[in-house]
Amino acid sequence: MVTYCGDEVASLVLDVGGSWTRVGYSGDDAPKCVVPTYVGCLDSTGDETNAKTIRDQDQDVDMTDATKQSEEVPEDSSAAAKPSKPKRYIGDTEISAVRPGMTLKSPLQDKIVQDWDLFEDVWSYCLHNRLRVNPKENPLFITEASWNVPAAREKLIELAFEKFESPAFYICKDAVLAAFAAGKSNALVLDCGGSTTSAVPVYDGYALKKGQLYQNIAGDFVSDQILAQIRRDYNLEVRSRYQVLKKNPVDVGQPANAVLRDFPSGKFTPSYHHYMQMQVIQEYKESVCQISESTYNENYLAARPQKPFEFPDGFNLQVGIERFRVPEVLFQPNQFITDKSKPVRQNGQVMDVSGMTPGPAVEGATTQTPSTSFNMWGVPQMIHNSINSCDIDLRPHLLTNVVLTGGSTLFPGFADRVNFELQSLAAGQRIKIHAPGNSIERKYGTWIGGSILSSLGSFHQLWISRQEYQESGAAIVNKKCQ
Repeated sequence: MVTYCGDEVASLVLDVGGSWTRVGYSGDDAPKCVVPTYVGCLDSTGDETNAKTIRDQDQDVDMTDATKQSEEVPEDSSAAAKPSKPKRYIGDTEISAVRPGMTLKSPLQDKIVQDWDLFEDVWSYCLHNRLRVNPKENPLFITEASWNVPAAREKLIELAFEKFESPAFYICKDAVLAAFAAGKSNALVLDCGGSTTSAVPVYDGYALKKGQLYQNIAGDFVSDQILAQIRRDYNLEVRSRYQVLKKNPVDVGQPANAVLRDFPSGKFTPSYHHYMQMQVIQEYKESVCQISESTYNENYLAARPQKPFEFPDGFNLQVGIERFRVPEVLFQPNQFITDKSKPVRQNGQVMDVSGMTPGPAVEGATTQTPSTSFNMWGVPQMIHNSINSCDIDLRPHLLTNVVLTGGSTLFPGFADRVNFELQSLAAGQRIKIHAPGNSIERKYGTWIGGSILSSLGSFHQLWISRQEYQESGAAIVNKKCQ
């Protein structure tokens, strides 16, 4: 708690990730709300007369006039509607609503803000519409990617003080917070979320620039690979719930017998349709997918039990080896990428993998590399390379404190596989993996670390006050928030 005028005021903790945004109060065990980091944009001149929601209880939330949606939402003059500004919708139910012409956009790429207007709208929605607080009365604690740039950090503090008029502000690197949540000041933090996978060394509570590795082969990338595999192997186009009016039961493997909604061709944007397909694929991943606990061996894994899955249109199947093969891309991307239409980005650089030929998916197969001689990192290689980039004296401390965080580390077998691979890569050295068994702690490790840190009494002196900001300008964030 932070004390102002003798009163204790809880600070607000915001963790804006590439796929999901988590917001809540300092000192809490979990965020109060978790929403997609996507904004639905609809031309203000577009026709919404036919717009309807998938769920009966859904209500549209127009971010250009959010203050009029509820009298309880604090007024935000920055959110006033502008005639030429597209209507914007935020929140799971709002962006899932069936609105012809709505485009979905994320304000971030590789966890770095690219569109500040959309980013501000996400903040405003979370604070005003979900938490229903007035940010003028609460300090803001913000998480950031460990590789965030100084200019973006200065823009963040400007947003906090100029737009939201927060009384105090602090920003902290996500890897440091994930390590803090695990109770460690020294750690190698492997964060595998939706948009990025990163390996960041943390020593004495600081994220070391040397050794930071990140790439976009993460949960969303796996989802795209699954979608391509289903299209290829089953000649099936995954239908989203908004497309299905009624489904009828069919036998396993038989074509769906569903009544579809009659929508005019081209009514919905590719970004909206893809997002809705990804919701189905997310259920597929959580229901059937698994990581091999040891070296991938197709003959052995093919004998493992199959798992059933039913799509929204009623098509159902028993998933066998595919439930291991596709997520293996996280550990052996050079061999297991099948959909080469998706670009791969490593440490901010876009790599062309279109010339890569996937190798055979069997134990002992020779790794194939792209025509560009580009070698993608699997999770164990990222950890090993990151640790080896640090001073030799630090390496034992990092190897015995490998922290796993992020939703994509919840694949069954993920932690066991990391441990197995590191035993081979760092033979003879002591290795210890910290992977919380509680899914909330694993998914929201960064946010939880921010909640704990910002609630400490000793943290009070670290806040950047409004007065300090006015005296020193935005550059103070790079001095006080290391």
